[in-house]
Amino acid sequence: MNDPFRASGAILATLYRDRVTIYGAKPVVRNGATEVQDVVIVSNYPCKLSLKNQQPSADGQYGTDAYDAKLFLDNGVSVPAGAILDVTDVNGNAIRYKRSSASYTAYASHQELNMVRDEKATVKVDG
Repeated sequence: MNDPFRASGAILATLYRDRVTIYGAKPVVRNGATEVQDVVIVSNYPCKLSLKNQQPSADGQYGTDAYDAKLFLDNGVSVPAGAILDVTDVNGNAIRYKRSSASYTAYASHQELNMVRDEKATVKVDG
């Protein structure tokens, strides 16, 4: 029953024109103390980014870069909750997402995860 859905995963992957580098936390022991380091899980991995919604700030202004996004990718990688994701869209715009859900892998053809971008808006200055 799942075979047609698994086959559709290859078709979906042709739509993944964005790229993601995913970082996870790994405990490392140094000089007898345990510290957490971010390590690369996958780099430059094909994906599709989808914007879920944009919310204005409490005063009704769009003064922050805060919104929810969804990431689609194949089931070939395991993404832990809380991962850091650097997504580069098809136009070359790079965005860092600092909070992610655990990926939902119940689909035979792909997986989905929710991410939150929550940063102050910055202005690029020419010159």
